[in-house]
Amino acid sequence: MFNSTPSREHDAEARRERLLKAAAAVFAKDGFEKASLRAICLKAKANVAAVKYYFGSKDGLYREVFLSSCQDSMKEDAPVTLADGASPEDTLRRWIHHLLDHVLLKRAKNPVKSQIMAHEMREPTPCLNEFIKLIVRPFHEELQRIIAAVMGRRVVDDDCVLYCHHIIGLCLHYDHCRVFVDRLGPPVPKTAPEVQRLADNIADFVLGALTSRRAAQPKPASRSKKQS
Repeated sequence: MFNSTPSREHDAEARRERLLKAAAAVFAKDGFEKASLRAICLKAKANVAAVKYYFGSKDGLYREVFLSSCQDSMKEDAPVTLADGASPEDTLRRWIHHLLDHVLLKRAKNPVKSQIMAHEMREPTPCLNEFIKLIVRPFHEELQRIIAAVMGRRVVDDDCVLYCHHIIGLCLHYDHCRVFVDRLGPPVPKTAPEVQRLADNIADFVLGALTSRRAAQPKPASRSKKQS
């Protein structure tokens, strides 16, 4: 059924895009390990040689599908940073809303990407390390810097890293545990105003905790006490 070399086609880019679209659907359904190149090529109306020509291998095709979709999302939705010029408190509030908006509303509009990510979390591939390096770690480290600024600390310390995990966990709880949240109530937000209210609630809670910790920090010794 499949030729040994890619069939001739006037628009080679169209064939490449068909392969990417078909691969995304098959990887979303079956995951990387169970997905077959035969199924992908049947769906794309291409041959296995075309996969090797454009992507090198099944691994290369998966990498292109997985990482490019994540990078495209980041380009469309720039992350919140301290460089935006707002106060650390306002920046943290906007950061929380940005994450909730992404996981509860924007990601829901792209079920294929969400399903691929779900497979990746259950059965990690080498792409996960690259995904963390390129996308997750910079996002994570910016939140650590925001937390340090809110707490009046000049450098990120272990506490800031732990608080970073806590904040992300609070937000992702509404995505990963939505079947429980919906049954326990109130249900997971499904509209922009509902997400905004949840973001404000979490931000108020987090800022209250961080400012309390900041107030409890030991005050630096005065110059007179140091001299004595």
